[in-house]
Amino acid sequence: MRTPDEMKKFLEADLRDALKGVFVGAVVWDAADEEKGRAELCPFQRGIAMSASFVQARALYEFYSSKEGKKPKKEEEEDDARASDFLTPGTRKDFKISLFSKYMVPVNKRLFHLVYGRSGHAGGPEHDEKKHIKSQVLAFAKDLRVLTEEFGDRVKGDFRDSVQFALREALKGAQEAADRCGIVNPI
Repeated sequence: MRTPDEMKKFLEADLRDALKGVFVGAVVWDAADEEKGRAELCPFQRGIAMSASFVQARALYEFYSSKEGKKPKKEEEEDDARASDFLTPGTRKDFKISLFSKYMVPVNKRLFHLVYGRSGHAGGPEHDEKKHIKSQVLAFAKDLRVLTEEFGDRVKGDFRDSVQFALREALKGAQEAADRCGIVNPI
């Protein structure tokens, strides 16, 4: 069991950094959107930003998913942090994670595993690129912002300031990235 101080440090450092990774990745990805008349500042900017954002998004969606039914192999291996660890008793533990449910298998197949037919794992119909995983970077970032705001509303009072700090600092990072890229912050 973690102490309240350890849990606050987790929220203020690790939650903050994961959120910042998603948000900054999404901003940098958006900054090179050709459909908006923008160009990549460096080769592969969109692909790298998408990958970085999705890596952190996966960690955050796991954090927000219920840990019921997920048992560690040994007691000492129970080090996965979950949103439910911070919630007020009696509060609903589940979070609506529909984007995760729809797109995480394609993310796993495209980013975390080398599989045959990788490009076929798009998460949407082939004829509709707007529904492909590669077009969901901002949607994931915005969804995770909403989930984090909801999480902040449900946490035990002792943790509320830490969640707000983490979100505020992650959003500052996104704003700094947007300013440096010369775009309006899309988050």
